[in-house]
Amino acid sequence: MPFFSIIIPCYNQAQWLKHSIQEIINQDFGDWEAIIVNDGSTDESAQIAESFALKDHRIKIIFQENMGLSAARNTGIRAATGAWLNFHDADDYLLPGCLSNLYREIQQHPEFELFQTGHELVDEQNNIIHSGWLIQPSGTFLKNAFVGNPGPPLSFFISAGATADTGDFDTSLKSAEDWDFWIRVAKMGVSRLTVREPWVAYRYNSNSMSRKPWTMYENTVKVIERIPSFDKRIKRKSNWNEEQPFDVKEAVKIRLIQCLGLNIMQGNIQEALEKFRQESRYYQFLFEPHEFRHMNSFMTFKNWYRPQDVEDILKKYPPLYAQFFTQTYFSESFQKVSNDYVFEFHQKNQNRYRWGFVGKWKNRQIDNKMKRLHFQPEKGC
Repeated sequence: MPFFSIIIPCYNQAQWLKHSIQEIINQDFGDWEAIIVNDGSTDESAQIAESFALKDHRIKIIFQENMGLSAARNTGIRAATGAWLNFHDADDYLLPGCLSNLYREIQQHPEFELFQTGHELVDEQNNIIHSGWLIQPSGTFLKNAFVGNPGPPLSFFISAGATADTGDFDTSLKSAEDWDFWIRVAKMGVSRLTVREPWVAYRYNSNSMSRKPWTMYENTVKVIERIPSFDKRIKRKSNWNEEQPFDVKEAVKIRLIQCLGLNIMQGNIQEALEKFRQESRYYQFLFEPHEFRHMNSFMTFKNWYRPQDVEDILKKYPPLYAQFFTQTYFSESFQKVSNDYVFEFHQKNQNRYRWGFVGKWKNRQIDNKMKRLHFQPEKGC
């Protein structure tokens, strides 16, 4: 039985799959199996996978009709024989020493059933966009999981026993299926050991801009609505899996703002306005300017830290968001400050890059200015 089972669903990702597999083979820890689930690919993914499997018996291939990411992961789970499971996407990869480092941590901390590492966010040329050091504490992570998805799937290594008790990935969800899975893991009371250093690489590619924000929103709302309730899919008895207080409305509002951010970034201003008004009326939302910080999220440009990226963001996107705000029912001052909050993080980074110590002083001035601003909550419709 291998120590690690690395499950890699693949649908038309031939351009990335070779590198992903090669980085597993390059690890200095060899007790693993890689299970590639070819989910009906029509490109060269099958040939690439087969070329590796012919050379290395640790690489297994499963072919199935296109059934989606969750179904492919479930297929991989059923085929896995390892003591610990990891869920790759075909464009992700392990950094050198990842598996040997994790093996050492697992041996030293047998009380944990879940390990999570930091991750590098890389672009299509494997250049580092951002180093995501994991600052969350070890232990139970229920509150952290409720706030939002705690990390990309490949940053987690979970015991086979905990996986079996969690239940399958939800094939009815077209996005947020991994967040739904980690919420169930947390509700089981599983303790997580966090590793600060990035040991894996998660890719941001141009396809990310083609994501459908309102499909993501609808699926995420389903996940959010489940949070405060007992989850019968969990097979392990746990004091954490019970009815508990949780502000569903507030969580939905945050996700609405995040998806609006993506929609606007894609240039779909009128679509964003229509959805904003519809959901604001339905939930009777009231908004404050600072809440629009959530438009700067993992779905948009939150993790783009490089100096040129910051310059490009501040040049290209503020007019789009200003166009959105000027067509809302917010007061003019509310609109301006809300737009400022969207880009506050990148404005501060630009100040640091351009002005050094003086930039830090400028940022303190921004903070002091923001603290003096007070707005009454306003309706979004």
